[in-house]
Amino acid sequence: MRENNLKKIWQADRVVCNAWLTIPSAWTVELMAHAGFDSLTIDMQHGLMDYQTALTMLQAMSSTSVVPLVRVPGNDPASIMRLLDAGMYGIVCPMINNRQEAEAFVRACRYPPLGDRSYGPIRANVYAGNNYFSAANQTILTFAMIETSQGLENLEEIASTPGLDGLYVGTVDLSISLGLPVKIDLSFAPVQEALKRIVKIAKKHGLVTGIHVNPPNSTLLLKEWGFQMLTLTNDTPLLRSAANSILEQTKQKLGYFQS
Repeated sequence: MRENNLKKIWQADRVVCNAWLTIPSAWTVELMAHAGFDSLTIDMQHGLMDYQTALTMLQAMSSTSVVPLVRVPGNDPASIMRLLDAGMYGIVCPMINNRQEAEAFVRACRYPPLGDRSYGPIRANVYAGNNYFSAANQTILTFAMIETSQGLENLEEIASTPGLDGLYVGTVDLSISLGLPVKIDLSFAPVQEALKRIVKIAKKHGLVTGIHVNPPNSTLLLKEWGFQMLTLTNDTPLLRSAANSILEQTKQKLGYFQS
């Protein structure tokens, strides 16, 4: 089976550089894949793609070594299994609030006897190799998103779920759930306390931790706190920022902003 390079990176005590994909385009994902990220996460919760588009995006990644991940819309076994069959190497599941939900998520990702996943890796057999069934349980990554006050309260029991590989922090939703501003401020004590607690409990249970890097200059701080997977950018704001920047620079050169 094709190796999951993220596991090698973590074994070498390095940080995974991930990017988030929300634009429903195989061409966009091909550009992002060739940029050299360790992994790319297709966002099917808040992104604009459907299953068919996600499949073409997977195909666009497959000529590179980038590891394909997906954030699913919810904790639905049918959609999780279908995306794994398409060749996803990791699932990020939103809004995990307790041990029961975490267990249901993991069961959907693992073949028996470790879970309830139905057999039918239609594209995964091609992308990953013919021994997919025997190696999938040890290769596929499972990330439970911690993004609510309830999830934070039940963090210990969630982290102890057998078969769970990591915790991914949904910083904005977690901030909202805690009654804090939407804009994340890592200098704010309640935010620091929550993030450091998540990392501490994850390490206790042998899990990796992921988070969006926001603001961009927080990379070293988050690594210092112990986060092992950093999502550096999102394709939509990346394109929007670049478009705004080039337009503003051009207008300034043309003198349109002069008083």
